[in-house]
Amino acid sequence: MTLADWLKFLPGWLAFAWTLSAGARKVWLRRQHLALGPEAEELRTHLTETRSLLDEVASGRHRSDWFMHEDRRETARALRDAADRRDDPALKLTLTRLAEAWDAIFALAPAPRPRLRFLGGYEEVKQQRATALRDAADLEQLQQMTELAHTAQLDVQSALSRLNELERKTHGRS
Repeated sequence: MTLADWLKFLPGWLAFAWTLSAGARKVWLRRQHLALGPEAEELRTHLTETRSLLDEVASGRHRSDWFMHEDRRETARALRDAADRRDDPALKLTLTRLAEAWDAIFALAPAPRPRLRFLGGYEEVKQQRATALRDAADLEQLQQMTELAHTAQLDVQSALSRLNELERKTHGRS
């Protein structure tokens, strides 16, 4: 085979190599899009909202009725739905752990307090003593809630960083 023959077939081989590399890149990008999942910006917004809710839980003394607000009630379900739509195992695991942590925090939340009635005398002292005992038990639950919220904040940060990493791989965003 002479140099002229090689030069004659070189464009065909280059086109073939380019076609194979373009096909491989298309398959790789498709896998990255599936791992990233639909509505990446919506997930980012939901994760930042969850982080602010966890900040509130970590800083305050919220009872179970606080979790019954419409946005807060759907937090765990939305995180589980987002995990089901993702194909990346690390992001999926983090979102699932975050939903489980939110459920555990809600389960630990003390019940709302009924208003104290003015009874006077012995009954009022008895009612105040019972309230003080419940407050002592509630402090332990609130401490556990705070610890879980701090752990869940780490999960939120890890989910956001994984989401950023997947976006950089897919879209080239920094």
